Amino acid sequence: MVEQARTHHKFALVLEQQGDYRGALSHARQALDRFRTAGEPLGQANALNAVGWFHALLGEHPQAVSYCGSALTVHQQLGDRQGEADTWDSLGYAHHHLGDYELSATCFEQALDLYERLGNRFSSADTLVRLGDVLQAAGDTGGANRRWQQALAILDDLDHPNAEFVLSKLGGTA
Repeated sequence: MVEQARTHHKFALVLEQQGDYRGALSHARQALDRFRTAGEPLGQANALNAVGWFHALLGEHPQAVSYCGSALTVHQQLGDRQGEADTWDSLGYAHHHLGDYELSATCFEQALDLYERLGNRFSSADTLVRLGDVLQAAGDTGGANRRWQQALAILDDLDHPNAEFVLSKLGGTA
């Protein structure tokens, strides 16, 4: 049962890369059901966050907050800092799109703090980009630019192609 759940979770990630968020959500739900049946709490927490994330990508932000909130509780109970960071990031994205910029920024800051403590530089950069986006939406252009510059420095250091995307947010100049 756990292997089936993991397979559905992996299918969901592949479908996300293809832009099929509805299909990804379906597989994430199947993963969640199987992890629950197997009594696998870490898998459940990861699947709850995935279900929430795909709801967010589909514009279903209240559902995203609900699923991700449940995932966050389990990740915290398990002491899974990576899962907790990923879930804070998902919550930040959902709250941004619900228009709650202050709560969104707080969620992103929580994710960023955990990613930095874990040494997860790419995820730190990814979250910095989203934090910049929410600051920009809230009217804090200077704060947005500072976060995007931090993200750009990490991505340049990692020689990651996303650096060009971040540079474009900065108007092509760093």
